[in-house]
Amino acid sequence: MRGLPATDPHRGRAEPHWHRGANIKTSSEQTADATAASSASAPASTPRKASRVEWADTAKGLSIIGVCLMHVVTAVPDGTSTPLGLLSSFLDPLRMPLFFLVSGLFAHRVLERTLGDLWYRRLWFLLVPYLVFTPFQALIRLNMAGDADLSHLIQAILFGDPGLWFLYTLMVYNIVAWLLRRQPAVVALALSFVPICAGMMTGWVQTQSFRQAFMYMPIFFAGLHFRTWFFALANKAGNAAVILGTFGIFVAWEFVYRYMEAVVFEGWDIVISSQNAFLALIRTFTAVPFGVVLAVWLSNTPLVSRFLTFVGANTLPIYVSHHAMMWLFMDVGARGLADSDPERFGFLTETYPFMLIGFAACLFAGTLFYNVGKVPVLKWILYPPALPRAGATRLHSTAEQRSTPRQQCASSTQTRS
Repeated sequence: MRGLPATDPHRGRAEPHWHRGANIKTSSEQTADATAASSASAPASTPRKASRVEWADTAKGLSIIGVCLMHVVTAVPDGTSTPLGLLSSFLDPLRMPLFFLVSGLFAHRVLERTLGDLWYRRLWFLLVPYLVFTPFQALIRLNMAGDADLSHLIQAILFGDPGLWFLYTLMVYNIVAWLLRRQPAVVALALSFVPICAGMMTGWVQTQSFRQAFMYMPIFFAGLHFRTWFFALANKAGNAAVILGTFGIFVAWEFVYRYMEAVVFEGWDIVISSQNAFLALIRTFTAVPFGVVLAVWLSNTPLVSRFLTFVGANTLPIYVSHHAMMWLFMDVGARGLADSDPERFGFLTETYPFMLIGFAACLFAGTLFYNVGKVPVLKWILYPPALPRAGATRLHSTAEQRSTPRQQCASSTQTRS
């Protein structure tokens, strides 16, 4: 593992400098927008490579692998009781909070944009892959539930299907962040707690879609408005006190949370669901600091770093496709064969073979759509071209034209933050 020397706090908003704690070169204000603007004066043939925040990519890589792992172990009989199931359980408080934290960290330009800018430079690039992939994901889910009709499909698209809820929720968060852009940071963060707290008081948190939609808004806003704190934490990831402190807080609250789930909570009603949501909300904030430190260390670990940063820089193709591919491989393929000839193919649905098939589905889906993202025109289902804007300045227009759809989408989804 490469060393993690202590550094000064994160300083300077425009001057690139070394995040030595995270072992990457970056700027606190580095975004795809700045890359696009600066590229306007560069020759068209000059390759552009935006600065990467390695620990942020690593965090996203860890998150998407955790998402795939969770989907696999919960789809397999007895999968949660396996060692991989225990690993998935360990990643529970880190998966989605890290995703939304990193999204918030690199969404700060939202605070400076007009509503038109928000649409053209962010929401459009989230909306297209959502509209392309959600109908397929929703139809699979609805068909399994016996509700595969047009009305349920339209409802799933309009209100966020559980399969691709992250993209839907991220659009909502960006809109809310824009609406609250003139509020002081502390006020905006406090207001981000209102929906989930209202859900606890009304029992709306019993609904999975509501709980998913608003549980992570506060951590997104924390990343958005207090990004320098998280970058400073990453800088100090080699400090023993920081390591022990973040890990201690993480473990302590995990003990409380899991004890309450195992011993105190019995059954599931409006009161228990609200109490559980309250504990889970606290869990998000006790886990994320440790998640940042862990991501920094992993980003400085040979081999592991290259793999996680690559995956983290390409989360969108995996996220939008892996669930449907799992259904194709596991339900249609493995279960179909096992049902047709139990003696010959019955082993395919046993715990470990079935899990391997699930992981193969995730790997195949990610590889397939990663390459789709490189095919002219076809790649627009993932990285749509920028919409033309009437009345844009010449500089802005040139920058937009020279920014590839993949770069534009990166600033929205943070798949290439």
